[in-house]
Amino acid sequence: MRSSGWRSAVAGGLFALFTTRAGAVDCLTSGGRTACGFNCLAAEGQVLCAQTAEGVCSSSSGVVACWDPPALLRRVYPRIPAPSCVTNYGQTACGYHCIANSDQAQCAQTPFGACRANGGHLVCWDPPAEVIAARREATPVAGCIASNDRVVCGYHCDAYQGSMECSQTPDGACHRERGIVVCWDPPLDTAAVPYDPAGERACIGASDGRSCGFRCLATARASGCGTDRRDACRYDAESQRVVCANP
Repeated sequence: MRSSGWRSAVAGGLFALFTTRAGAVDCLTSGGRTACGFNCLAAEGQVLCAQTAEGVCSSSSGVVACWDPPALLRRVYPRIPAPSCVTNYGQTACGYHCIANSDQAQCAQTPFGACRANGGHLVCWDPPAEVIAARREATPVAGCIASNDRVVCGYHCDAYQGSMECSQTPDGACHRERGIVVCWDPPLDTAAVPYDPAGERACIGASDGRSCGFRCLATARASGCGTDRRDACRYDAESQRVVCANP
């Protein structure tokens, strides 16, 4: 074999990669299966690859998955920050600021997001795409506050007499009024920055195929993503499906 990037399979035919250049496409063969893409991984009888150079693949607790960040981030960064994965109770989530709590695992979609757990409640949140498209790398990182088994995330978060709220944009504001926290945000259309709504979705590839959306989650049996940026996903053992909903 030539030294230009081809690697021969060892006895038993574990894998073959063509090219070793950073960011170049790999093809991996194992157990009679072949997949091509980036950061390819063979484990648990599966062969998976991320579909973008910025993607990440993970094998943990019997779950094999590859995750690709939202395309929107390519408009923001000259080099997208590396994502990571977390596995908990047989559920793998990938992205940024990943967190595991109780029987859940979640990650933010973007480096500007935030995650926090409180009791058995776990929340991950990301700024609206309009904000990220307008502010790019200058987008502030969000924050979260927690109290009484409740978590809220966003900007300018405040808690007062049991009331907790955050603004949804950096230009918003929160105030204490008549014993509660009231937050306001300028309309998102004031950003006036065009973007492709599909570019806000991340994608996950797992044992049952590839899907795209929000808060993607994979198990050894199933994977899925939410259809709304406010969704959270978890594995439902009864239906053996990943179920995503706005909590």
